[in-house]
Amino acid sequence: MQKLDDYITEERIIFYLCRIRAKHAKQRSKKHLVHLLSSNKEFNYHLNTAKQKERIDDDLALLNGMLPSRRKWKKLNKSKRYQKNNQRINSVDYNVNSLLLTIEFYRKNHPEEPFLKNLDSFISDLKASINNPDYKIESPTVIPKLKGDKHPIKNKCRPISLFTLKDRLIISFTNKYFTEIFDSYFYKHSYAFRAIQVKDGKKYTLTHHDSIQAILDYKEKYKGKRLWVAECDISKFYDTVHHSIVKKQFKKLINRVKKDKPELYDERAENIFYKYLDSYSFVKNVLPYNKDINKAYWSEKFKIPGGYFGWVEKDLIDLGYFKDIRNAKIGVPQGGAISGLIANLVLDYADTEILKLKSTKLFYVRFCDDMVIMHPSKKECERASTVYSESLKKMHLIPHDFEKNMTNTSSSFWSDKIKSKHPYKWSSSYTNSFPWFGFVGYEIHYSGSLRVRKSSLAKEKKKQKEVVTQILNAVKSGKRKNDGTICESAANRLIGMSVGRVTMKNFEIMENDMCWANGFIKLKDNRHLRAQLKDLDRYRAKQMSKLINTVKEIELDELKNHPIRIGKLAFCTISGISEKYSEEIRNQLVKSRILNSKFELNKKVDFESSELDLGLSADFLPYKNDIIYVLLNPVDKRELSYYGKPFSYYYNVIEKKK
Repeated sequence: MQKLDDYITEERIIFYLCRIRAKHAKQRSKKHLVHLLSSNKEFNYHLNTAKQKERIDDDLALLNGMLPSRRKWKKLNKSKRYQKNNQRINSVDYNVNSLLLTIEFYRKNHPEEPFLKNLDSFISDLKASINNPDYKIESPTVIPKLKGDKHPIKNKCRPISLFTLKDRLIISFTNKYFTEIFDSYFYKHSYAFRAIQVKDGKKYTLTHHDSIQAILDYKEKYKGKRLWVAECDISKFYDTVHHSIVKKQFKKLINRVKKDKPELYDERAENIFYKYLDSYSFVKNVLPYNKDINKAYWSEKFKIPGGYFGWVEKDLIDLGYFKDIRNAKIGVPQGGAISGLIANLVLDYADTEILKLKSTKLFYVRFCDDMVIMHPSKKECERASTVYSESLKKMHLIPHDFEKNMTNTSSSFWSDKIKSKHPYKWSSSYTNSFPWFGFVGYEIHYSGSLRVRKSSLAKEKKKQKEVVTQILNAVKSGKRKNDGTICESAANRLIGMSVGRVTMKNFEIMENDMCWANGFIKLKDNRHLRAQLKDLDRYRAKQMSKLINTVKEIELDELKNHPIRIGKLAFCTISGISEKYSEEIRNQLVKSRILNSKFELNKKVDFESSELDLGLSADFLPYKNDIIYVLLNPVDKRELSYYGKPFSYYYNVIEKKK
């Protein structure tokens, strides 16, 4: 375990800053790629950036001022661009390493660079703030995030909190410190926001996959026997957490740390935790935006018609938690690093109450505020779910009422309106029982088979459609690239977000990092899963087909505005011209200045002139007219398998594992 000072070293601070900058670069790159395809000014990345310079937030300006400018970033050599399995690292990791290399270079060779002085000043200020008992965390900026699709009249949102750059780092380092020193006190089957674990000498991070494996392991013990399952969901958890209860739970663990690990206790970290709580409350920082006086916040600033933040004031009063809620200190920032720790602090009380039942056959698993209780006995399952629900009320939280009248239909059992479920029989039979139940993105069958939760499938399809829709909206008033380039760009994005950076060269060995498939690594072949994955592949193919057919009808901007690059294989369309000869012809056209150094057509060339000299060698003179035709009518010969086997969900999730 580490002390707080071990988390706030210069190296860690710089790494964290570089990672934030790299993520900004990734977002800008996405916008830039769309801009390259379209002549629509609304999607002109450079023009819009220039217009919005005065609106760049202070933190981004601060970040840019203490890191090297984009043009100074050093390129990584091949050994640093690839992992041990010869897989290329992702763009964020590449840019982080590039920034670190650049900073190291300038520290060694140009120590007087202004950005280095700004960086050193920021690091000193951050450390001084941590050591200052009077340091105060500023209230975060609240950003509304839509829940579902945007509607023309009314839109429910959830509040996302953004802290200043310095506060973000201090909060993050403090959270890492507490997460590690508290971890041994938390319930072993609580899987969210936990410290890095060590098993057999190897480090690993607990994820939702581990919670699914724990359920499967428990089920294996009762193979062939029916089980009873209960689910309980909490209404507006992060918005209703009571500050006084958080402090009480926090103090309990702090006292245990002082007793068990006194050398690790740090008063500064404790003060920062309290400052984090004091910086925000839902009533003070969020609720005012629901008033009519703040309509501009929704309509002008965020373009969300009829926007509002959901609130449960009536439930809080009906449960007797408050008589007057106007000055209540409740709610923690969604988006703040310490909020995940707070979830474990508060719900640890419920974990402890469940464990007091001391039922050897009881299984209870929790991932943040989602939980499942299982037991061979309905009575014992009911008892445990009641204990859990009552423990939430003691923490002044709002558990959804248990639904008892469920039938085995999608409109009942799987309804979004049913949040908590009274103990139901989990078995292979469809008579008075349910063969499937859902947890953390998966659906688990009584037989042990896994499939993707229906809501997760719907979200993935929505993302597919958004990618294609964004590109179509960008190019509908004018495209800057040929159809093949536009479709290839869309295909690469769809493939990347679904199965990773897969190519024809690496699809058999490529690990599916940073993509949808990586979020469901526990999936194994079964008929239910096969149907789901084929459905995703069909839907993606449908979106690509829509894009291909639509861009055909959109005119390409005139050549004089956007010169078309002549590819090295462009002349292969001429009978008798091989790939080698095609490239040779292109090089000769560059020497004769028919093409420029970028292989773009010289606008001043008069192709109708009988005296036109292409500068071709004697071998290619017989093809002169054909070459001129290709130059004036370039064809994009791209042939990409947009959704073939190597790039399919089906192959990467099922076949590749066999």
